[in-house]
Amino acid sequence: MSLLVPARRPALELLDDPTLPENEMRESLEDIDLVHRRWGADRALVAHLAPRIAALGRPARILDVGAGSGSVSDRLGRDLDRSGARARLVALDRQWRHLVAGRRLCRVRPLAVGADAFRLPFADGAFDWVISTFFFHHFSPDENQAMLREFLRVGRRGFAVLDLRRHRVPTMFFGLLARALLRTSVSVRDGLTSLRQAYTREEAGALARSASPTGRAVNVFPFGLLVTADR
Repeated sequence: MSLLVPARRPALELLDDPTLPENEMRESLEDIDLVHRRWGADRALVAHLAPRIAALGRPARILDVGAGSGSVSDRLGRDLDRSGARARLVALDRQWRHLVAGRRLCRVRPLAVGADAFRLPFADGAFDWVISTFFFHHFSPDENQAMLREFLRVGRRGFAVLDLRRHRVPTMFFGLLARALLRTSVSVRDGLTSLRQAYTREEAGALARSASPTGRAVNVFPFGLLVTADR
């Protein structure tokens, strides 16, 4: 590690606690939706998926794992449609109450499924692609290897995982600005926790390659990662 890239610091995030009071959970989900909207969390996914869906010649089937409120699934589906690449999205999260609370954040309201990311309740190749946003950093390297292999079991054409990239600069700026931008202290604490336990491009790329020979990770401006594999 360097002065600008500290060692990874794994920790539990408050929003993952199923006993978090409902009002705090709902406000934190709204904060996350605000961050996604302001910083275009789905742009890199649209750029990656749109030409592949166009080559498919039919609407794609996409599973969004760790979807939280489902708002990114909703927005991604609409943005893909606008690009001319039609897709049917399913939002999956282990916590049903996140999906239920997020219904009012979604215009289209994608089909929602409550299930475990490590045991997806779908047949092999049930979807064209499996995606996730800001989910990868929650897990250890061993867990991510297992999860990416499960993504490849269900996603017949591959996966695309968008996440944060560990670096002191975004951590510093988030620490300075978060309290002015976000509604709840849960979001402030979880945001810092997420940044501190995120992966570097090199770390994420190695995990992607352990799941598939085509696995790779690229930097997304300003401090994001897109981890992909094609089949």
